[in-house]
Amino acid sequence: MIVDIHTHLFAKGWVPREFFYGVARFMTREFAKQGIHETNKDVGDLLIESCNDPEAESLLVEMEEAGIDTSIIFPVDFGVALGDPELSIEDVNRKYAELAEKHPGKLIAFAGIDPRRKQAADIFRKCVEEWGMKGLKLHPSAGFYPSQKEVCLLIEKACQWNMPVLIHSGSMMMPFRSKYSQAIHLDDLAADFPDLTIIAAHSGGMFSYSQILSIMTVKLNIMVDISAWQLIADRNYPGFCKALRELMDFGGADRIFFGSDSPSFRSVMSNRDWVRLIKELPWKAPDGIKFTEEEVASVLGGNAHRLFNL
Repeated sequence: MIVDIHTHLFAKGWVPREFFYGVARFMTREFAKQGIHETNKDVGDLLIESCNDPEAESLLVEMEEAGIDTSIIFPVDFGVALGDPELSIEDVNRKYAELAEKHPGKLIAFAGIDPRRKQAADIFRKCVEEWGMKGLKLHPSAGFYPSQKEVCLLIEKACQWNMPVLIHSGSMMMPFRSKYSQAIHLDDLAADFPDLTIIAAHSGGMFSYSQILSIMTVKLNIMVDISAWQLIADRNYPGFCKALRELMDFGGADRIFFGSDSPSFRSVMSNRDWVRLIKELPWKAPDGIKFTEEEVASVLGGNAHRLFNL
């Protein structure tokens, strides 16, 4: 079984437009190198159109092509930071829950809520008790630290329901603020809630994974996913293998989850190629770096199977 623990769905009016314009900054820069000059707004508007997938049709096709059995889906709440989009965050969460209900076994929905919202606790309660969502996604780069008071109110509920919390870690493009999402800030949360399963999305970031690794060695309730690592795997395969081997050696292969951050990295590497790259690690890793088939199977799905009782 292959489980993608980190995927999103985007649709018109679900996410502030400024999010896409931030992503577009990277694309316009690459275009300019090729002599193509576009504005952030034009490219961002194109992204909004191309990522429009309100019924998860593109995601499900992508999963089929890649051999992914189950995807964990969750919204990102950037409304407090950037201004709310057309659809309220409560309604966006409900849409995710409905899609998971429509595709049982294929899609599992987490709630995504900015804890600074006055109604955050009530929305989270609805997500779990009324709509059956299975976890919580937080994005601190929107402007809050993972251990501040508002967050802890939601974390207490997650502990009560015995569900994992997946938290963005590492850097984030403009207009978001990376200082809030550095892996070191997960340390307080792990210490204050020792029974909470914390999944550090992106393993603290592909260029700063050593920070999350240093915390994982002493806070055993912290796990990681490798979503967004497609870029380094594509451009520096030996460096990717070295980093993943260190995460396994000192954090444990049983605490690492496969993730894609789809649809964000489709232009870098298809999910089919991403899955294949991980599967082939036992045979294609560079000299001096070894992976076993058992380790790869754990990362690709075994660990998620255990966590979610799939």
